[in-house]
Amino acid sequence: NRLYKVIYDANVALEKIPNIEFTNETLKNQLLGEAYFLRGWSYFELVRLFGNVPLIDKPMSPAEVNPVKQSSAKEIYDKIILPDLKYAEDNLPVTSDMKTSNNESAAAQGRADKIAAKAMLGRVYMTMSGYPLQNSSAQDLAETKLKEVIDFADQNNKFWAPDSTEWKKQWLSEYNNKYSIFAIQYRTGDTGNPAVFNFTPALPPTYTTIRIYGNSIFVEKTLMYEFSKVHSNGKLDARGIGTTVLNGYEAEPNYPAYSNTTENVNIEGVGEVEVYSKSMIYKYTNTLRKRAELGYTSSFESEMKDYNDWPVNYPVIRLEDVMLMYAEVLANKHGNVTEALNIVNKIRTRAGCDLATAGSPEEALKVIKKERRIELCGEGVRWFEMIRWGEWQQNIINMFDRYNNPTGTEVSNVKTGRYLYPIPKNAMITTPGLYNQNADY
Repeated sequence: NRLYKVIYDANVALEKIPNIEFTNETLKNQLLGEAYFLRGWSYFELVRLFGNVPLIDKPMSPAEVNPVKQSSAKEIYDKIILPDLKYAEDNLPVTSDMKTSNNESAAAQGRADKIAAKAMLGRVYMTMSGYPLQNSSAQDLAETKLKEVIDFADQNNKFWAPDSTEWKKQWLSEYNNKYSIFAIQYRTGDTGNPAVFNFTPALPPTYTTIRIYGNSIFVEKTLMYEFSKVHSNGKLDARGIGTTVLNGYEAEPNYPAYSNTTENVNIEGVGEVEVYSKSMIYKYTNTLRKRAELGYTSSFESEMKDYNDWPVNYPVIRLEDVMLMYAEVLANKHGNVTEALNIVNKIRTRAGCDLATAGSPEEALKVIKKERRIELCGEGVRWFEMIRWGEWQQNIINMFDRYNNPTGTEVSNVKTGRYLYPIPKNAMITTPGLYNQNADY
C-alpha cells in the first residue's frame, strides 16, 4: 500500500505539473524527473517483492483500480521502470544544482538526483541480468551506468568515506545524506525511522533513554565470524562490532547484563569455529554510547515522539554497493580479476581488513559476494542478490542446517516460487478471480 501511495502521488504530480506555467523550465523538468524516479523505483520494489502486479500509470479512483489486472514483471520493467528512470536520468540535475519550488538550494534535502537515477538504473539492469529474467544484454547496460556513477564520485570527491571513522559516522543523524547516493529520509517529529526499534531486543539507560523492546533479529553466524575475525594487524573489521553489530552490554542499576550465547559454525576453508549467535544489528541505532565514541555528546532523544521516531536515514543505494556491482561485472563479464579485487580491497583496506585474493574469476565472484554481505549488512540488499544469483533457495536451506532446523523452519517450505511474497489476501478477495496467486502459495 505504501509503495502504491508513492505511485499515486507521483501519478498526480505527472498529470498536473505539465499544465502548470513555470518561469523556470529547469525546475519544472527537475520536479517531473523526481516524480518519474519515485514511480520507477516504487515499481521496481514491487516487482522484486511480488512479481506480477497491477500497472497504474495515471491517477485513478479505487473503483477504477479494482478491475485492473496484473501485468507481468517484464512488462512493468519495459513500460514503467526503465522509461521512468531514464527520464529521471535525463532531466534531473546533480544534487548541488537541485532547487526547491522557491528556487532555493535543495542540496541538503536528500532528494533523488541524476546520480541516484544512474545508480538505480545500474541496480535495475543487474537485477534484470539475473534470475528470473536472465536478460544477458542487461549486464552491458549495468556496466555503463555503474561506471558513470563511480567516475562522478571520483571526479567530484563524492559518496566515499575516506576512513573508517567517517564510515562509522555516516550512520549518525548528523551525517544524513553525506555519503549515501539515495536514502529514505527520516527526522524526529513523528517522521522517524521505525526500523531502529524493530532491529533491537533491548538497550539499557547508558545506551538510550528511549525504551526499546523490539524484535530479536540476530546476525547470522557465518557473517558474525567475519566481524569477529582478527586480521594480520591484530584488529577486527572496523565496520563490525560496536558499529554494525552489538555483542551485548554489562549490567546497570536495575538493568541486567545482556546474555549472548556462543555456537559452533563450520567456515569454508577454516573449519569449526565458535561465534556469538545472538549479536544485535546495531548499524542504525544512534545510542548515546556510540555517539560519544564518535565525538558527539548531544542527544536528539528529547525531540523524539516515541520509540519509532529515530532521525536516522535508511540508505537505498550507496557508492560501495555500486562499486561492488561493478566489480562483479569486471569479474563475471570480463574475467578481470585484478581490477575487481582492487575495488574490493579499497573497501577492505579502509576497514582495516586483510586484502582479499582470488586466482580465477569464479573465486573473485565469491570474494565479491562475501564483501557485499559484510559491507551492506542490514541494508536490505542481500535477499534480492541471492535471487538474481540463483542462490537463495540453497542458501536458506544451508542456513536452516547451520541452526539445526529450529522450530518453525521446514526445508520443505523453501519452495522454488517463494523468492516472491504471496499476493496479499485482501487484494486476492477484492475482485475474486482477478489476480493470480504466486507459485507455491
